[in-house]
Amino acid sequence: MRTFVLSLVLLVTAAPSLPGTRSQKACDGAGPYWPTATLAVTGGTAWVACKEEGRVVRVTLSSGALRSTPVSGLPIAVIAGLGAVWSLDSGGVVSRLDPKSGRVTGRIETGAAAAYNLWIGDGSLWSVDDRAGTVLRIDPARRKVVARIPVGDGPADLVFRGKRAWVINHRDLGLVLIDTATNRARKLATVPGDAPERIAWAAGSLWATGRGTDLLRLDPETGAVQATIEIGAGGIDVVANAGSLWVPTRAAAADRRGFPTMAVLRRVDAATGKVSTPVRASRRIDVHGLVPYRGGILFADNTGGRLYTIPG
Repeated sequence: MRTFVLSLVLLVTAAPSLPGTRSQKACDGAGPYWPTATLAVTGGTAWVACKEEGRVVRVTLSSGALRSTPVSGLPIAVIAGLGAVWSLDSGGVVSRLDPKSGRVTGRIETGAAAAYNLWIGDGSLWSVDDRAGTVLRIDPARRKVVARIPVGDGPADLVFRGKRAWVINHRDLGLVLIDTATNRARKLATVPGDAPERIAWAAGSLWATGRGTDLLRLDPETGAVQATIEIGAGGIDVVANAGSLWVPTRAAAADRRGFPTMAVLRRVDAATGKVSTPVRASRRIDVHGLVPYRGGILFADNTGGRLYTIPG
């Protein structure tokens, strides 16, 4: 697969729409239906899945240089780990990219009717078949799906700790625990909120948010709510980094429609629950990917075609 250079000019600029941050050009291939895991980072390189353009873009964060690799189908998710960068397309095909050259070095057919996102945990690559309500475990060496685990209606996010994985369902609101040693799942609890769809791990607890859902601190053993933290109408995503939870939140109108348009970015101290607001958007900013970066975060707005860096 041929990799070609799009640009080698300096593209790091100030971002007046988000004071106190940096932004740089990436890609603007979002389109419906709002992909949510389009960003991964390896060292000083960001990888962005550009669905509508059928490519994965590599951004050198220090210079803004862009390089692009065509991949199969319409890429909706990307993740780095297990010796490679992995891209998932809307047809359920996973492409393996060499992290040095960016070239595609293999493909995996998952057979998912409605493929959704990628995760890494317990030595495996994981995805979801939203239509079947199953979590897919993929062996990266054998390049095949080795388990299809029923978890309920609407699996949307996974968190891993050792031999356990937690799944949040945005339709039946279930919090499900998978024993990754046996690939067996059991429901722990029904989570409050309209559509809890993102989870993270911090300070010994699970943290969940989503459409019509505040930031909830959940007991990982039972799923019981330990604390409810007011963040606004609802959270678009949540990641943990350096003792904090970072939560881009929507205004009420965007929350009702499910759009990933950020009104403010909340930072929550995982130990105390104290909430601060590092930035407020002054124009439309969509969040299609969110990852820890140094002491802060990096997120991709594929609508505006920008990457934003928020320091810790």
